[in-house]
Amino acid sequence: MNLWMRWLDFRALRDLILLVAAHPGGLRANEIEKLATDERVLLRNDGRPYARSIHYHHRRTLERLGLLVKQERRFTLNHQNPETCALTAHTTMREELQSSEKEAFANAVIRNKDCHEVFFANFLPGREVACDVAAFVERAHPVKIEILHADGRTPKNGGSHNASSDASKRVAISPAWGADRNVLDGAEAVQAIHFGLKSWCVNQLGFLDIACDANGAYTIYPKHIIERRTNRELAAEMFAELEFTDDWATVRIPDIALATGIKQRVSVSQAKGVLMGWLTDHPDLVAGVPTRVGFITAGLPESQQALALRSYLRSESGAYLSHIRIHRMLRQRVENGVLTQ
Repeated sequence: MNLWMRWLDFRALRDLILLVAAHPGGLRANEIEKLATDERVLLRNDGRPYARSIHYHHRRTLERLGLLVKQERRFTLNHQNPETCALTAHTTMREELQSSEKEAFANAVIRNKDCHEVFFANFLPGREVACDVAAFVERAHPVKIEILHADGRTPKNGGSHNASSDASKRVAISPAWGADRNVLDGAEAVQAIHFGLKSWCVNQLGFLDIACDANGAYTIYPKHIIERRTNRELAAEMFAELEFTDDWATVRIPDIALATGIKQRVSVSQAKGVLMGWLTDHPDLVAGVPTRVGFITAGLPESQQALALRSYLRSESGAYLSHIRIHRMLRQRVENGVLTQ
């Protein structure tokens, strides 16, 4: 199993493609490195140049994704790959990725054999192959990911980036509602999945989203890159799922946000935005139930606490809210679209 995936910057990947596209005759590796530094494509936050290994990893990833080809020690665009058109359509560098560019990169990643075997197959029935990101989002199911010690314990330092400590860990990937488990051992597995593919797909390309569990594991599920539900539409769908006792429904915020995200293929943040709109705009019919930060983060390593807190709402006073109480009379206002867009 090839575990070459590591953290990288997809905006820099796009800009490297543009640099190569501007030289139809191709560029040698050292020429790409010099241009990437001179054009401020690959620099640290403090302006210092990256080590050559970082340049190599970005360049090699473009090769593995079939976006660059190497002939006679020169790199050129792979014009047989349809994604290169989308990735060279906009020629301004150092800008945030556009949705079309995220989709193009997502297609290339999903079609990569190694990425499929290591990661995406776990989301798909029968480990089938998805032809593009649209098909993947349509057919994929949520999975749960845990970073464990070799003996099965959850490590206290959780998301540590220390390679020596990662060597004794393993990554367990299982269906969100099932017992089957795919286990990958060692530092390369932790780096490839936890710091590599998760970062690519959740933080940068946006076709997966994530929610942290109380034990430090996290659920990861497919979503559309471009939001396909307005807040008004999503509010109606969320309200229809509520179960009332007498006039009130009480739901746990992380649970309803994640369930909505999975069912509607939207982000947890959009679902939370609807709930916050209800709290802000209809205080006579909706109330939040506060909780202590210590209850949310108890037992979690520091590296995972911010992710766990992200699943909750915060009131205007700054208190974290664990539950929300909703009166059934809110239905009429939701149906009339009386909410913040």
